[in-house]
Amino acid sequence: MFSLKTRIAMGFLLVVAYGLMTIIVALSLPVSEIHFRTDKDTIVATLEDGREISVTQFSNDRQRIPADPILLLEEPDVLPGYAAMNDFFRAHQFLESALTSGSLSLQDENGNAVAISSSSRSLVSLPGLFWLQLICGLSGMVICLLVWVPARSDIAINSFALTGLSYVLFSSAAAIYSTRELFMPGQLFALLSGINHFGALLFSASLGAFLWNYPRQAPSIWFSGMFYLLFAVAIVVDQAQLVTTPAAGFHSWVMGIFLLGLGGAFWQAWKTRGHRQDRIALRWTVLSIVLGTVFFAGGMIVPAMLTMPTPASQGLLFTTFLLMYLGMAMGVVRHRLFNLEPWWFSLWSWLLGGLVIMLTDLLLATLLTLSGPATLALSVALIGWLYFPVRQYLWGKLIRNQRQGLDSWLSQALPAMLQEQQNAPEQSGIAAALQAVFSPLSLKRAEGPVANVSIEDNGNRLLVPDSKEPHHFELLHPHDGQRVFSRHDVETSKLVLALHTLVNQTRTAREEGASEERNRIRRDMHDDLGAKLLHLLHKSPADSKPLVREAIADLRDLLKAMEGHALSLDAAASQWREETSRRCRDHDVTLQWNENIIPATLHAMQFSETTRIIREAVSNALKHSETPLLSVTLHGDTDKLNIIIANSGLDPSATPGPQRGLNIMQFRASKIGGGFEFGIADQHWQVLLSVPVNR
Repeated sequence: MFSLKTRIAMGFLLVVAYGLMTIIVALSLPVSEIHFRTDKDTIVATLEDGREISVTQFSNDRQRIPADPILLLEEPDVLPGYAAMNDFFRAHQFLESALTSGSLSLQDENGNAVAISSSSRSLVSLPGLFWLQLICGLSGMVICLLVWVPARSDIAINSFALTGLSYVLFSSAAAIYSTRELFMPGQLFALLSGINHFGALLFSASLGAFLWNYPRQAPSIWFSGMFYLLFAVAIVVDQAQLVTTPAAGFHSWVMGIFLLGLGGAFWQAWKTRGHRQDRIALRWTVLSIVLGTVFFAGGMIVPAMLTMPTPASQGLLFTTFLLMYLGMAMGVVRHRLFNLEPWWFSLWSWLLGGLVIMLTDLLLATLLTLSGPATLALSVALIGWLYFPVRQYLWGKLIRNQRQGLDSWLSQALPAMLQEQQNAPEQSGIAAALQAVFSPLSLKRAEGPVANVSIEDNGNRLLVPDSKEPHHFELLHPHDGQRVFSRHDVETSKLVLALHTLVNQTRTAREEGASEERNRIRRDMHDDLGAKLLHLLHKSPADSKPLVREAIADLRDLLKAMEGHALSLDAAASQWREETSRRCRDHDVTLQWNENIIPATLHAMQFSETTRIIREAVSNALKHSETPLLSVTLHGDTDKLNIIIANSGLDPSATPGPQRGLNIMQFRASKIGGGFEFGIADQHWQVLLSVPVNR
């Protein structure tokens, strides 16, 4: 099992290795000190002394061939038939064999013979068009690699990755033979031409399968397989030369498969109607593909099918395919094509960071080719004391040891868990602890129960049970994708869960202790203060007894709140009505009680604070307004209880007094998450209270 970043690094190294192999093959081609070019229907040779002569033929000791300008043709499959292509390859085989054996010479229009000697090719002699084609192909492959490795495997993603593989195949093969000076082994030329055809046909088939499966999957998997079947048939037809011309055996197949695949865009347009996100992805994808392929199709394939001259160099036209991959990369950044997670971009930074370090090493190795003891000693000192420490620090940031001991994960998990539980009591804190310990690229809470901690997807995914069923946590790619999950991580996850259990047990023990202390205080208040208030009630004069009764009622409410038990809304309303009725009778005030409540409960604190608000509102109405009528309305809503307390004792000439009692009521309402308003409505002073309830 390899981590995500390890797989990407391995893929990147394979791409680099393929590029180096392509360069080695290009450097192996023989060259001469004489340079050749075409001028209308003639091959012109530039000799070592700078003179230019028109070449009429090439010869060795036994054979001669005419100097046909076709020998300098960039792409052999534009020839009118396979027979002409075979003659083309045989002519190149003759030239390369004669050159390497030292028997090749040319003859000018005056009959003069000039010997041609062989020399080796160097990196600086490789033309810019070679590097352009190679770099574009490798870049397209790297983009596909960065999409294919982290994404979940399906037909669309695999087909897209195959387009990158086929692109680097046909572009690198063409980069070698299209930028040759003149000489190239005929067998190698034929092989590279076959690789070019293989890559082009595979590109069309993969692109067609991709268009039919992204963003919606094709009607049938066999329908997608049809493109690869057509690819296989086309390869047999082309390489076995079952027809007479490359236009019929190769170009027409490339264009036909591409057009069949482009039909998938219309099918996708029909399937994604009404789905905005899929519509955006489809629009961006089709635009990128059209921009990347239209130039090559119009500048190379169509002219070849119509036996017309190409308007531009094939090497330049090949580079337009990179527009497609750049468009896809921009789509990933802007619209998250292929459902790639945001952490996808950290892979780019990691890969490019490592690449920068390696290129810096190569650059320093190239620049520090110094001579002289003093200069060499200075360069070694700078590298040893400055560059290497900085390099190791940066590399340690990119590739660091991730194994953690008990003290390490505990110091990360415990603070994160406690902090999350403090900020969000409804959360277990397990997610924060897992994030702190593993630093995964993705952590999400998924539906469905999980019995035990388990590793899936070859170590890329870790499933951890959540304390709140039926959910679990899903972690992807630990430590920013630098490794995979292991048995050690399973044990660490179990320790995190055990830590969560221990924290909960500690909290439970603390709450039980606090509850026991509250019960002790409640019993003492009930036995001591309650008995004294009852004794005071019996000994008090008649005008003081209502005040003592209110004190006893307050004590009773306080004790109920300390018990912490919930109370049904019916029972609460009954107590409120009984107390309010008694107080209205004591003040000769008519009570109008309206009640329409729902089955629900109030927590002890909700009941206690609501009782105090109702009691204060009734006291204000009885003592300050001298109202003859008091109206109390209770109306139950889906998730709250609305209470309206109104009186008709409003004095228009009265000046507003202090609102300390109203402010206290408002504070009590906000304490239990309710709402509180007061004011004048229909010549009545009213208080409006809303209290959240539990259905």
